[in-house]
Amino acid sequence: MKMFNPQSIWVLLTGFSSLILALSITWVLLAQAQFFYGVWHDVGGIKEGIAAYGPKNKYKEGFADTTRSQRIALFSEINQAIHQHGNGLSTIRYQTPTSKGYQYLLREPEVVHLRDVANLIDVMRWVVLVNVIVWLALVAVTFKIRKPYFGLKKQLPPMALTLAIVVAILCLFGPEVVFNQLHIWVFPDDHAWFFYYQDSLMSTMMLAPVLFGWIAAVWLVLAVMIFLGIIHIIDLLQNYLWREQGA
Repeated sequence: MKMFNPQSIWVLLTGFSSLILALSITWVLLAQAQFFYGVWHDVGGIKEGIAAYGPKNKYKEGFADTTRSQRIALFSEINQAIHQHGNGLSTIRYQTPTSKGYQYLLREPEVVHLRDVANLIDVMRWVVLVNVIVWLALVAVTFKIRKPYFGLKKQLPPMALTLAIVVAILCLFGPEVVFNQLHIWVFPDDHAWFFYYQDSLMSTMMLAPVLFGWIAAVWLVLAVMIFLGIIHIIDLLQNYLWREQGA
């Protein structure tokens, strides 16, 4: 397949739109599963991080004595809030025998940052909606013109190239540098997004960016699987309809 001819451009468009759709579906599924926070808490080093840095927090007391179920519940509240325009972030609180009563989990700079995250998610909802419309149009046109642009043989090479580029960037610059640079590009310059563990229970309970690395890995793997499933199903459906129509 020659680069930049009409066929290759159409294959790239269908593939890119299908990939965004797969990433979107995967995000929704992961959000419903609380991004498997309980798993990463147990095996991803998070509980050890809380034990090490929780007692050192300059502003909040008693967080190191929270239970596993409390931490999962607190993460769930944050997850729910950022998917609801940031509502409720400032009222999330916890209590332990050593917390001296109820403590609000998040300080104002953390609330501001998570509201920025919520705003980003709101913007991405529109991106996803537009992509769904584009994807449906691409499917409809592809069905009409009877071209197998959704075939796995056509879609696997650009998918493999995309993954290779992502892996190369991560290996070249390192995951933490990429993570920080994305934050610099995305969030307002005058809003804090980097927090030391001893200053932020948000960072402590997520062991940032460790948790996000686990989430990104699962997100990518599941998205690739869903992408392949989407492509395969559309390809099968196209072939079936074309046979029925005597193609």
